[in-house]
Amino acid sequence: MSDKAAKAAIYLDSSMIIALVAEDDPHHRAAVRLVRPAQRTTVTSSVTEVEVGRSLMRRAAPRSVQQAARELLVRCEVVELTAEIRSEAVKVRPSSVRSLDAIHVASALAGGITEFASFDLRQRVAAEEMGLKLLA
Repeated sequence: MSDKAAKAAIYLDSSMIIALVAEDDPHHRAAVRLVRPAQRTTVTSSVTEVEVGRSLMRRAAPRSVQQAARELLVRCEVVELTAEIRSEAVKVRPSSVRSLDAIHVASALAGGITEFASFDLRQRVAAEEMGLKLLA
């Protein structure tokens, strides 16, 4: 992805993807309002597929929601979990951030993304501390 394209893209974490596809999610309306009108390139980490799949399984989400999540993930550009990202994830501040949250933040940074979309409070703190602009 070129630098210009990366700056125009939005990084979506798992909480945002689930909120976009699950109408019963408390953040669904906010997610649709924030992300859908933007019509920009969406980027996520390869770990998102696992996180979203497991979360929807725990919720016993209907097949239609699971299918919508798969379709949304296919439309995202996926940042693979490289050695560089793993190394950078260790450095994500604050040190209290969970490992998967740090991987999301490091993935956005590695991809040159400047806007970060998440409903996870701890992850939002880390993204902001690492210089990412939060999609409010």
